[in-house]
Amino acid sequence: MKQIKFPRLLILVLIAFNAGIASAGSPNFHLSAAPVTFSNGQLRGAVLLAGKYHRPAPLKVVKSRSFCGLIVPNETLLVDPGGGVKNAVVILRPLHQTVNVQPGRISLDNKRCAFTPHVQVVGIGSELLLKNSDPILHTVHARLGNETLFNVGLPRWRQVSKVLDRLGVIRIECDVLHTWMSAAIVVVSTPYVAVTDEDGLFTIEEIPPGKYDVEIWHEVLGTKKTQISVPQSGTILLEAVYGQISG
Repeated sequence: MKQIKFPRLLILVLIAFNAGIASAGSPNFHLSAAPVTFSNGQLRGAVLLAGKYHRPAPLKVVKSRSFCGLIVPNETLLVDPGGGVKNAVVILRPLHQTVNVQPGRISLDNKRCAFTPHVQVVGIGSELLLKNSDPILHTVHARLGNETLFNVGLPRWRQVSKVLDRLGVIRIECDVLHTWMSAAIVVVSTPYVAVTDEDGLFTIEEIPPGKYDVEIWHEVLGTKKTQISVPQSGTILLEAVYGQISG
């Protein structure tokens, strides 16, 4: 397991997660008293996978092979050599406060027969720009559960904007027999969010003090939850470890 150093650490929260099932036992808590200077709280941490990791096999291309090739990378579970999980979404929801979410603007592109970025998180009411950088036709079929939110055809010259006004995980697919293509957009009602990077690391800044529900979502490993208390001027380190995947 990788060793991650976080300077000026105030509170360390270690959470052991088992992939696909509830965690066994209680979280372990460790405290230290190093000073920090943030005006509000800060959450830093990592999402890790314990045990052996086998990278998913590439996805077979069944159409547009002259441009896309015979296979494309599988982005559904990316883990670095130290166990860091990429593309996990970290969401903080205050328990006793009302927060305002400012709508933003994100984009979803089609590049080399893959949706880019693969995973995003955004506040409700944000605008999504759909575009296609490939010289072939793609579609963006967005579903919330079993409900279709929109299904847009995108030749290269076309760009379309959509407002994301529903909370939840929106799954994206391409309907022109590009069956390997997928993406996810998580729409939330809180500004305190992050997506883990290539090393499984994340940072959420300027968190007002108080108690928060923490949700970690990953498209393969599932959803896990805990609670934290954010200090007035301190840093919390949250390390979430999913258990080894069977099979």
